[in-house]
Amino acid sequence: MELFEILKQKIKEKEVITPKEMAIIDDNAEFLGIQKILLMENAGKAVYEEIKDIDAEEFIIFCGTGNNGGDGFVVARHLGKGDVILIGKESEIKTYEARENFKILKNLAEFGNIRIREIKWAEEVNDIFERLKNKKAVIIDAMIGTGVKGELREPFKTIVDKINELKQINKNIFVISVDVETGHLESDLTITFHKRKTINKDNAIVKKIGIPKEAEYIVGWGDLKALRKRDSNSHKGQNGKVLIIGGSKDFYGAPILAGLAALKIVDLVGILSVGKVIDKVNHPEFIMYRVEGDYLSSQHVDYTLEIAKKYDVVVLGNGLGANNRTKAFLNEFLAKYDGKVVIDADAIKVIDYNNFEFSENYIFTPHKREFEYMGIDLDNIENIKSTIVLKGKYDIIFNANNLKINKTGNAGLTKGGTGDVLAGLIGALFAVNEAFLSACCGAFINGYAGDLLLKEKGYYYTPLDLIEKIPNVLKIFQ
Repeated sequence: MELFEILKQKIKEKEVITPKEMAIIDDNAEFLGIQKILLMENAGKAVYEEIKDIDAEEFIIFCGTGNNGGDGFVVARHLGKGDVILIGKESEIKTYEARENFKILKNLAEFGNIRIREIKWAEEVNDIFERLKNKKAVIIDAMIGTGVKGELREPFKTIVDKINELKQINKNIFVISVDVETGHLESDLTITFHKRKTINKDNAIVKKIGIPKEAEYIVGWGDLKALRKRDSNSHKGQNGKVLIIGGSKDFYGAPILAGLAALKIVDLVGILSVGKVIDKVNHPEFIMYRVEGDYLSSQHVDYTLEIAKKYDVVVLGNGLGANNRTKAFLNEFLAKYDGKVVIDADAIKVIDYNNFEFSENYIFTPHKREFEYMGIDLDNIENIKSTIVLKGKYDIIFNANNLKINKTGNAGLTKGGTGDVLAGLIGALFAVNEAFLSACCGAFINGYAGDLLLKEKGYYYTPLDLIEKIPNVLKIFQ
């Protein structure tokens, strides 16, 4: 934990985050035990507190069917009055939290101060826009939120156009957006939550809603939910292709374990290694590439580069061996290859760090002693563009701009081969995801699989047991 605290001081905390990062933080707050319905309550209450003293004749709240709409339901409840326009049907409300708050709102609407209308088309609220032309009113935009992607669809586009037109006609219309503005809406104020978002405009103010700082640093199910989902219409190879490069006359199990772990996730896995390793592979799912000799060496670089071009990511180093031949191979290969690489085990030891540039395309997976080989200068952390997964009781994942800690896992993961499983896992995720997210999720999955096995078998499990648990973890959290 000492290194983690040092890194927190060195890596600048983000003041502005992406919607995707916010979604991860929301989910990881829940992972820590903070229910989303509480966060929704706090968000809606924060908006209410900001607008409660505005002198207005009418309050109109436009709500979508997602959590942004749920925030709007909470605002309406605290106001205790106004028109709530649900763009869609109650049956289409997407989340438990939003559905529960809509049910409460319906109960309150029976007393007459809150009016609810479900609409499909923008024309269904023409009467409201007509009514507001000469009134002092507040319009609350809780339509889409951070989930907005691309051009607005109908009826959102027309509703936004009508609100913008109304503002031109009536200067007594005040428009407030919840979290982010919907599309091209010209809001007077945006009330955003926890931190400013990259898509917020200059009129945004930030309100805290009870998300702890730890939710920004912990790896949890929010990270896993952010991984790219498998497209049901995809074809072979579109869900990732991983090439494992490693093995030697001394170590032949390591690349096989890495490959088996990767096979649980991606479509295709290749193993490029020396003959002794290839001869030990009895899994027909692998595509195998044999080279001559006891170790990979500089004479194999050109062939390896040609094969690597066929894959999305290379996992490099498992069982490679640390000697002058493997050192020459690895440094020449990395100098010529510009694709994604997971660098593990012996590969970490033989890199010439004096003539090495930490690329954004690299993920390193060292344990404490291997980390020392790397000679990372923490005073110049901004130069470390690669993502590093420092394995330990708690895994520390970081690069120049990001820092997280993974607390899944147990002492059973100290066994030989579990690190190879982790490397294969990270490589499989990295094939179709960004580096930092892949590193975080790989560490979480590997550790959680170990925790499942600890409950079943105690510490008496193997790397092969670990591999078989990977689908269980993904099924739980995705």
